[in-house]
Amino acid sequence: MRMFNVTPSSTTMIGSMPYDSPEKAFSALSQHPLSIPTWCQLPKQSFKETMVPQYSEGFPGIVIDENEKKTWVQLEDGLLNEIAAFYENFIAENLDAFAISEIHAAGLHRFLKTLESSGEKLPLIKGQITGPFTFGLTLNDQDMKPVWFNPEYKDVVLKGLTMKALWQLEQLQKYAENAIIFFDEPILSALGTPTYISIEDDEVIESLNELIHAVQAKGAAAGIHCCGNMDWGLLTKTDVDIIAFDAYFYGEKVALYPEEIQAFLNKGGYLAWGIVPTAGHTADAVPVDNETEESLRKRLNELIALFASKGIPEELLRKQLILTPSCGLGTLPPDAADKALELLQSLS
Repeated sequence: MRMFNVTPSSTTMIGSMPYDSPEKAFSALSQHPLSIPTWCQLPKQSFKETMVPQYSEGFPGIVIDENEKKTWVQLEDGLLNEIAAFYENFIAENLDAFAISEIHAAGLHRFLKTLESSGEKLPLIKGQITGPFTFGLTLNDQDMKPVWFNPEYKDVVLKGLTMKALWQLEQLQKYAENAIIFFDEPILSALGTPTYISIEDDEVIESLNELIHAVQAKGAAAGIHCCGNMDWGLLTKTDVDIIAFDAYFYGEKVALYPEEIQAFLNKGGYLAWGIVPTAGHTADAVPVDNETEESLRKRLNELIALFASKGIPEELLRKQLILTPSCGLGTLPPDAADKALELLQSLS
């Protein structure tokens, strides 16, 4: 586990924002700055900024249809040459071959330019990337089969995302003493359902550790974010440094794993509490509209008390605590996203 210094109650966000330009997004962030700065993903600006297309450049056989808003892998005989080139770049550690272009991540490139122009080095910075399970299980081939279940392409997913994370990390570490890379894995909440029943725990642990270890080997910390409910004990069996969860909706569910959570904290791990809600259970529900600093602080304190009642020292919970929105802000109306950032800042 990577050891790094985080001030208790530091704030960061998961990534997405509901704006159609990086200028609007960074204007909102400048009004309510994060104590662990990160860049913003802008799915409303471009389909190429959604979870799979954003990190798909350089993957063999990738096809993006922006009009139909579809991404898939075209598996065919000619793909062998592309795969061979892919592995040549991987073996050579040619990170530039796995770069994330401005077309796919305008917020990232705006962020890097801002950091460069400031001339300062931040104490801590965060980046993010779609995790291997969410990427590999939602990306299909031309026959609508998830590429994760193709053994050859599964390895491409693991190695390609590893290199994407390392390329991003190389950019961020120019401007910070320490860095964190979050792997966003919403699909982990679906593991164990009939669709994914064949995916065993060992496969989850080994696959996530492949990316986690690569990031840690470069001196950075690794986080995993899941915005649904899942087997939280499973994540504690990986070597991840930060577990980010939707505390607003699922805090009680995470508290069902007190022994695993305490062991994780004892190793130096951090919990990122997604206490500011970003989504509701119905399409027209925007829970953050009905929340205040006082109500969210009450909710957080009640959850910490619940965890402590199960034997986890409260001091440990509060010392190794990061505050975040429950998920990305990208699905919220802009005014609700602004309020979420305001509440997050006030809670810290």
